[in-house]
Amino acid sequence: MTESRPNLELNEEVKTFKDLDKEIIQEGKCCSCGACIAYCESQSFDVIEMYEYLPRFKSEKNAENCTECGLCYFICPQTDTLVEQLKNAHKIKDNLGNIIDILAAKTTNLAIKKVGQDGGIITTILMYLFDKNKIDAAVVSEYDEDLNTIPKIIYSKDELLKSAGTRYTISPNILALKDLYNISTEILDKKGINDIEQLRLMFVGTPCQVRAINKMKLLSVKPAHLIKYVIGLFCFENFNYDQMMDVLKNETQLEPSDIKKTRIKKNFFLTSKADKQFEIDLRKFDHCVRDHCHICDEFTAMYSDISVGASGAPADYSMLIIRTEKGLNVVKSLLSNGLIEQYIIPSEKSKEWKDKKIKLYKRMISYKQKNV
Repeated sequence: MTESRPNLELNEEVKTFKDLDKEIIQEGKCCSCGACIAYCESQSFDVIEMYEYLPRFKSEKNAENCTECGLCYFICPQTDTLVEQLKNAHKIKDNLGNIIDILAAKTTNLAIKKVGQDGGIITTILMYLFDKNKIDAAVVSEYDEDLNTIPKIIYSKDELLKSAGTRYTISPNILALKDLYNISTEILDKKGINDIEQLRLMFVGTPCQVRAINKMKLLSVKPAHLIKYVIGLFCFENFNYDQMMDVLKNETQLEPSDIKKTRIKKNFFLTSKADKQFEIDLRKFDHCVRDHCHICDEFTAMYSDISVGASGAPADYSMLIIRTEKGLNVVKSLLSNGLIEQYIIPSEKSKEWKDKKIKLYKRMISYKQKNV
């Protein structure tokens, strides 16, 4: 199950986890996606682990197990490797990425509406793909009673509602893939799968995580080769959990376990479990932003099949940027089956509406890039 090295020029130096640690992790650039660990652990190398959201050698002894293949460095979303190959593969011509269509939509599922964020689109997509037997599992983010994020692989639509909603602290979603090859035979039997290599996954993640997944897919790196659909989240920045919770407690006097839902749209909105509403000035969270977000130049997850977010969306809707034919087919099926409802724009204003959204996203991306 070991992987070969990427194609390198003979005079090109192979960079290893030690280089990744020096150039990315120690410099505060690590986005805690978990890609390096997911790859390494899935190969049973027993070298690195995630500790307080940062990859590290498990021990000096374990460091000796490193094969120095260089793949952890290549697939890291924060290194400049494979950039041109990714752009070519995804038809990237500008900082917004390839666009087949842009629309606003919301779920028609009442159960999803109750727990989903904005339009409930991602949960609806997942439910559809499970129902139509197009995926066997999905990588998502759940959270505990204190709103700590938990990256997880789910194997049925019955687990979907636990992952609905948006978290604004980091969830190392790719890390969930590290245990994929330890999946129980009971789950495989239930899916009618004889070989783990037949498993079909959907991945949901932030732009940096989506970039890492597609680097892995570009190199056919296990276990990302099993991912068939990639849904990207709009993401302007992520917060440190402890600092964010301190702000929320100071502003609302609520404990994390008292919080029912959070949402950002110009300001930070919070709903308590007692259904009390709070609005907090977003600037109060400036000091909570994670270091790596200050050097991020992406916003709309341009390497995904479908990008989904609230920015620019009408109330209770989500914006969808469809980037691939695979993504387009999914959205068409959702619409034709009445699983989602599209926000209707008069035909004579459709182009103007879409152009306005494109300008908005390009402006937001330019703002991020100016601050890199």
